[in-house]
Amino acid sequence: MKIKYGTTRTVILIGKYAFKFPTIVEWRLFLYGLLGNMQERKFWQQQPESQHMMCPVLSAIPGGFVTVMRRATPVSVGEWDTKEKEWFDRAVILNIPVENKPDSWGVLEGRVVAIDYGSDYRSGYESAA
Repeated sequence: MKIKYGTTRTVILIGKYAFKFPTIVEWRLFLYGLLGNMQERKFWQQQPESQHMMCPVLSAIPGGFVTVMRRATPVSVGEWDTKEKEWFDRAVILNIPVENKPDSWGVLEGRVVAIDYGSDYRSGYESAA
């Protein structure tokens, strides 16, 4: 078991799965974590043409309290340095709201996928934080 901490969510990695929970550091960040989980579920369900480039959402509790995804292997620094523009440009074309940073990407079954696409940078909620 491994635990990773982001700004709005805590991810518990167990075996083949990643369990995403809203952070409990402060109320506002907790709410953003709920929203992030709900948005990942929504994007996964409503964008089947882009699913080949998103880490699958296997299960989600309504309200955003928990999202369960497949566990991906982090991309290496070398991979990121050589492929970052290609991956991010493709995500933009496919309308996947993923940040352009290495820890938002992983490798699953030999392909690169967005593993953190719950922050819809187009909505502006992050800039209001």
